[in-house]
Amino acid sequence: MSVYSVSNKFLDTYDPFWICRLLSLKIGTVTILLFLCNAFLKAPQSPMLFMMFTVIGTMASELIPASSKLKKLVTFFTLIALFAASTLLFGLFSYFRVGLLVLVIAFSYLVLRFMAANPKVAAVPTLMITWGIVQLGGGAATDFTAVANNCLYFLEFSLMGAITILCFPDFNANVFKSGFIRILEADVKNIGNPQFKNSDASVLSALYVIHSKLPFLPDQFTKLYEAIIQFQNAFMRPHGLSAEEQLLSKSVLSELILAVNNDDLYALDGDNPTKIRACNSVVYDIFSDLVSGYNQCKA
Repeated sequence: MSVYSVSNKFLDTYDPFWICRLLSLKIGTVTILLFLCNAFLKAPQSPMLFMMFTVIGTMASELIPASSKLKKLVTFFTLIALFAASTLLFGLFSYFRVGLLVLVIAFSYLVLRFMAANPKVAAVPTLMITWGIVQLGGGAATDFTAVANNCLYFLEFSLMGAITILCFPDFNANVFKSGFIRILEADVKNIGNPQFKNSDASVLSALYVIHSKLPFLPDQFTKLYEAIIQFQNAFMRPHGLSAEEQLLSKSVLSELILAVNNDDLYALDGDNPTKIRACNSVVYDIFSDLVSGYNQCKA
């Protein structure tokens, strides 16, 4: 089983929704480009400052919601500009001890006051302040010539992140399908459990993840999301299934999990779905709606 398949039994424990695999692929890509870029550039100070900003901005392009690559680019360059402004501003005031103290206090208050309240970018102010202070320890730009020179290097290195965002394949469907599989696995485990509720933490977290990816995906995935909600409300509640119906339902869902993982269509014409239809047509219809929603994403 490939490490980058939708579901991997060794990694799903630590990365259940494929997010870390997505970020590691993207970070690996931008890191290679950054080192190639650095091979031809001679940064005025340690290149790690520019590289780290680029990597953080590239990661944020996936973590901060954006409905298109253009919006991802705007988010990326906005973050790079904010990071660059904080480091360069702190550097210009680094020789003025009292002035630097006043600047740090005022800057920290402003960015925390206007940015930290937004949960989408709550971590950004802390990063800006931290990097602004850390870079004071070595090679900070302390005059306007050095600032202008550093701005060019921020731009040149950030172009590697922009190339990554533009050319990187879209893996949002993998995140959605991974979350879908987690929901199905929870359902298989809890069929017939009278204590199970759709407010279960594993189901809610999976629903949150797949809902967050809907703006990046075609409309068919929105229909599948609605089908998942309907399935959870209609089927995953105490409804007195017989032992045979529970066993058959688990088999059908397990087959659907395998189809999602293999990126295949699933047809309700096998032995287990046929037996479900004969035993309980209502349950079969519920399964049919869910499978139809999934198959539309493959059409």
